[in-house]
Amino acid sequence: MIVMKFGGSSVATSAAIARVRSIVSSERRPRVVVVSALGGVTDALLSAVASAEAGDSATALGVVDALRERHRDTARALLAAVPAALLSALDDCWSRAFQRLRGMARTGRATARLRDEVAAVGELASSLLVRSAFEDGGLRTMWVDARRAVATDDRHGAASPLFGPTAERLRWSILPALERGNVPVVGGFVGSTLRGVTTTLGRGGSDLSASLIGACLQAEEIQIWTDVDGLLTADPRVFDRPRPVDALTFGEAGELAHFGAKVLHPAAVDPAASAGIPVRILNSSRPDAPGTLIAGHHHARPGLAALACHRDLAALEVDCPPGTRERVLAELFGECAQAMLPVHLAALADSRISIVAGSGAPLENVTKAIGRRLSLRRRDGLALLAAVGEGLRERGPGEEHAVAPRWSPADVFAALSGISLHLVSRAPGSRHIAFVLSDADLPAATARLHHEFLSAPAWSDCSAAFGVAAAGGAR
Repeated sequence: MIVMKFGGSSVATSAAIARVRSIVSSERRPRVVVVSALGGVTDALLSAVASAEAGDSATALGVVDALRERHRDTARALLAAVPAALLSALDDCWSRAFQRLRGMARTGRATARLRDEVAAVGELASSLLVRSAFEDGGLRTMWVDARRAVATDDRHGAASPLFGPTAERLRWSILPALERGNVPVVGGFVGSTLRGVTTTLGRGGSDLSASLIGACLQAEEIQIWTDVDGLLTADPRVFDRPRPVDALTFGEAGELAHFGAKVLHPAAVDPAASAGIPVRILNSSRPDAPGTLIAGHHHARPGLAALACHRDLAALEVDCPPGTRERVLAELFGECAQAMLPVHLAALADSRISIVAGSGAPLENVTKAIGRRLSLRRRDGLALLAAVGEGLRERGPGEEHAVAPRWSPADVFAALSGISLHLVSRAPGSRHIAFVLSDADLPAATARLHHEFLSAPAWSDCSAAFGVAAAGGAR
């Protein structure tokens, strides 16, 4: 059995959903299909929440009206005949969003719980639509309500899955469908607490849904279908000549996702890695392309695997008077947790603490809260660039015979000579070196590292040393 997850770009239009149907139909193994909301829908729903919270109910409800018509139009273009049951189920989704948004507009307040209820509608609607498309194409299928499949804690907006309860839910929601030869279709990103309250797993959480379901059901493979040929050697928005990476270890993939690789959710690697289930990233527009295989092999690549980056960052530097460092640390990271601000890097010195995080409302909240109590300096316009590869990791006990690294961290530093680096992270035992630099220098720094360490001849050597076939299994 395999899990096949299709992202928003893979289900954005009727033509895209038809391609998904063809891909799933050509797969002969038992499979579970996880789908994201149609491309752009979650952003639209969250914008509707913001409008409702500001008291602009007309704009908020207009967004939902437009989304309802988009799904109806997609169904008409995709299906030979649109079932009344599908239209009724979709209308139920949009009616629920209408009710929640009207309530927000009346009170001027959008709680995290209500925001989750509205955001979840995108995946619930897309999974209903995709399930009907499968049936229209002759597939035996069953819709599974994600709220009855994935159990989470109650941290709305970024809930953490509960493995044991989810496995129990899947035993009675998905396994019976598989045993009857059906293809279960479930929305990603969405779950519920043990009391049945709707939650979401955070942006990009459909990857985590797929990995979690695959781990709980002990799948043979987890496939992440997107709009690129796999995980790339660099961000194509920063460097215009990246290549797909043939194969990665779980550790490399996890660090690349953490440092900004957009193809994979940072938390999605963990359930698959814990269960030892390979993950394959594939292109739904080019299903014959080999993609990227992520597996638990521990061969040391003799160089870098890929580069990843975050943009639009800022650094906060907080002074620590003598004897106050522990208290300042607790205050600073307590405020970051309260504001749900992800911290990408942190550095400690005797008299100051620096953190690097994304710009936006959470950072503004932390800046104001800390600035009222402590001496603080802020620097905007920054970016983070990380070079990742098993070859950068120091060999541990039992790894003495692993492939020797082709390059050392010193070589990576040398390649960036002349570029001002504000902060450098090189944790013991890690497989990365991360640099904080001016956003304006990011394209040049990426190009230098890619040219020096990911050029075509060296890359061929790396793929051979890794020892993992690029193509794998029937799809």
